[in-house]
Amino acid sequence: MAKSGNTTLRALPEQSAEELSELKQKIRIHRMKILILIFILTGVAIGLLFAAFLYFENKVYTEYEVMEQVERRETEAAEYKEFQGNVLQYTQDGAVYSSITGEVFWNQTYEMESPRITTCEDYLAIYEQGGNRIYIMNTDGQQGTIQTTMPLQRVSIARQGTVAVLMEDSQTSYIHMYDKDGKQLAGGGLHIENSGYPLDLALSMDAQKLAVSMLDITDASVKSTVVFYNYGKVGKNEIDNIVGSYTYDDMMIPSIHFVTNDKLLAFGDTKILIYEGTQKPVVMKEIKNRNQIRSLYYNENYFGLVYDNPDSAKGYLTSIYNMKGRLVLEQKFDLDYTDIGFLQNGLLCIRNEKSVQIYTMRGSKRFEHTFDRSIYDVISGSGQLDYWFIMSGETNRIKLKDDF
Repeated sequence: MAKSGNTTLRALPEQSAEELSELKQKIRIHRMKILILIFILTGVAIGLLFAAFLYFENKVYTEYEVMEQVERRETEAAEYKEFQGNVLQYTQDGAVYSSITGEVFWNQTYEMESPRITTCEDYLAIYEQGGNRIYIMNTDGQQGTIQTTMPLQRVSIARQGTVAVLMEDSQTSYIHMYDKDGKQLAGGGLHIENSGYPLDLALSMDAQKLAVSMLDITDASVKSTVVFYNYGKVGKNEIDNIVGSYTYDDMMIPSIHFVTNDKLLAFGDTKILIYEGTQKPVVMKEIKNRNQIRSLYYNENYFGLVYDNPDSAKGYLTSIYNMKGRLVLEQKFDLDYTDIGFLQNGLLCIRNEKSVQIYTMRGSKRFEHTFDRSIYDVISGSGQLDYWFIMSGETNRIKLKDDF
């Protein structure tokens, strides 16, 4: 039987207090060096990221690479509009809704000399000023047709296909509301001598609120009134469903728009008005115009105004505001433009027949190029470097690239 071994434990020599203190100091110094190194590396990484951000933010791309090209049959005098990420092409003879790559979803025929399009989320209405027919469409195709007895002046559509229409007959204007099947939901006449002349109307997305801009030129003076109607429970308790009325002297308000369900923009010739309210909209902000507005554009987050450049005989100045009325960007540009507006990626696109400029909301120019064929529309892809250009005879998906 094997004998078990014995283990002898020897006591380590005791360390003095001075040696322990010195050891702790060395550990602290070592840890401090590690922390300093981490701070330095973190600072370098942040600096590199910031430098990369500044480089990308201020980088102006002038070249591109065609990633995909789709031939498209050219239609004479066609106009194009982005709708729910796809392309709506419309002419005097009809409208075609297709994917960017050319897959046709629906084709609607009609006869209109100058068709107009108004949209709200998945729905759109096609009509002609002075005409009597409205086509109610969504992404799946025709959902209804409305035949009016008087000439149409304005049409506004809600997200479920309900439309508000402004019609005119002799000295009386009429405002009616229809569902997508053509059933009249509300309506009434506006006598010019009593109410003034209606310039525009806007229907909220849920079809509960209606705003009308009226112009009164009696008594040798000019004044405008914005009237709000409510067709929900709140409006039923008010005379003629009117829940608010705001009058402004020496001002015309030719354009009004619901940019969200509870926020309306009124573009006057002397000021911009922002109204807000779920039931009874009230004025939240007034912005004085600096000069005569050449163009206006908006999305759900911002709106922009274009003026002549105040510092030069050439070029333009665009002022962009958020929906609280705060100025977020003033950008000068020299492109003799035919179209200006926000892309789906949030950037600003300015273009004419063959040239395009794209700006960030910080005022940096992202892209500038002049093509050798006509541009009909620009649709943003993923990120800030990917775009679809609908051009004469073809559609190109391009990716911006460095010119070296």
